[in-house]
Amino acid sequence: MSEHSAPRRRMPRGVRVAGSILIGVIAYLFGFLTSSMAVTANAWAFSDGELNDTGLVAILLLFFVWGLVFLRHRWPWVPFIAGGLLTAGWGDALMLLIAVFHLVIRASRRQAIAASAVGTGLIAFSTLRMCLAPAEHNPFSIFFLPDPAQVTGLEASIPPEDSHLAIRIITIAAAVIGLCTALGVGALLRRTRRMRAVESIAEREALRNESLSAEIARQSERELLARELHDTLSHRLSVISLHTGALEVGAGTDPEVASTASALRQEARASMEDLRHLVGGVRNGDLASSRPDHGSSSPPSRATMSAIPELISSVASTGTVIRPLIVIQDVESCPPALDRAAYRIVQEALTNAMKHAPNLPVTVDVAVSAARGIQISVSNPLPGVSGSVDVPPRPRYAPSSAREPDAGVPAHGWSPPGSNPVPQGAHLKSTGSGSGLIGIQERAAMFGGEASIGVVGNEFRVQVSFRPFLNSDLIRPPVRAE
Repeated sequence: MSEHSAPRRRMPRGVRVAGSILIGVIAYLFGFLTSSMAVTANAWAFSDGELNDTGLVAILLLFFVWGLVFLRHRWPWVPFIAGGLLTAGWGDALMLLIAVFHLVIRASRRQAIAASAVGTGLIAFSTLRMCLAPAEHNPFSIFFLPDPAQVTGLEASIPPEDSHLAIRIITIAAAVIGLCTALGVGALLRRTRRMRAVESIAEREALRNESLSAEIARQSERELLARELHDTLSHRLSVISLHTGALEVGAGTDPEVASTASALRQEARASMEDLRHLVGGVRNGDLASSRPDHGSSSPPSRATMSAIPELISSVASTGTVIRPLIVIQDVESCPPALDRAAYRIVQEALTNAMKHAPNLPVTVDVAVSAARGIQISVSNPLPGVSGSVDVPPRPRYAPSSAREPDAGVPAHGWSPPGSNPVPQGAHLKSTGSGSGLIGIQERAAMFGGEASIGVVGNEFRVQVSFRPFLNSDLIRPPVRAE
């Protein structure tokens, strides 16, 4: 993320509320003082030069009227109306200016223009009225009294005649300055807020564009990977399926060879189904989603824990001795991504055993329940360790020992048990890179599980455990690398 799109730090809400209350208190005290001074503009508030009961009640009402200044943020029209009444009948425009300021900032354009026009008219009317009224009824005359402390006396409250022009000039200047400040600063803050809103929208759009660009790049990578997977493996699997089908048809006199060819053909078909699902998932980016059920006519190649028994049967059909103990419950409530990961872990552990410990028995223990989680253990004896059985069994498709090799059989074909210097499956050792075991650990970590892989006694053991999945929120979704 660039420095221009970095989020702007906002002041904490508590600090903003406290600041608003403090400003409101200051405006309340200052406004009450100015409104009390403006009482001199009303002749009905005085009797014989002294404040009468009516003026006293009016000043007491100012305590409640100025409390409306705290509504300036949420309901600015309320102090606007009260300020308009004070301006028209009292001669004090401070509350009106505060309300106009907040309406210019927060109200719609039409409301802001209407409030500005009405406020300007009321202030102009009040200013004109004070300039035409006698000088002793002008609140600013207090600055020109001979003895400002004696404002209640009739003679003492009359300013000198030579100060009348200055009083009128101060009155007009105060009105112009106050009105220009409220309108000008309000319009500036309104424009600033609008620019911030535009910048915020621009930042969101920039982030959205970056996200879309990254998604397009990932989609292109997925398309390329899907094409490579399809072009590389689809042809080879199709050729294997065709050859095994031909071998199955041609071996009509040897049921064992035909059975082996049938198993190979089914594995090739299952691999083709898995490849189609893999290519589609890579292309659409939904490998973690559940795979649709193809019905009973499809080979048992769905990568779910329910297919683990079929997986073990397909491995056992190659001649590998499997000692399974499978207890699977509550698979329906397991998240699809975790269900698939558990199947792949068992599959990779079996592949690893066949590669690196050929012809040795493999023990597979799988226990699955929603309340206890998933426990997987796949172990095999270490090759060459005393006590382990390391006698290669005769492959199902090898010629019988009682039969001589047919003419034309190449010298590198299968020979009777004990005469073949390369044990069954030993050639697979060179195909391992260790990425399978790393993949098991990554899958376990991805879903919050624990993996233990290594030698325990005379066995190589792969143990993986996942937490209960009664609450699917406990399963962390896979994180895609950016």
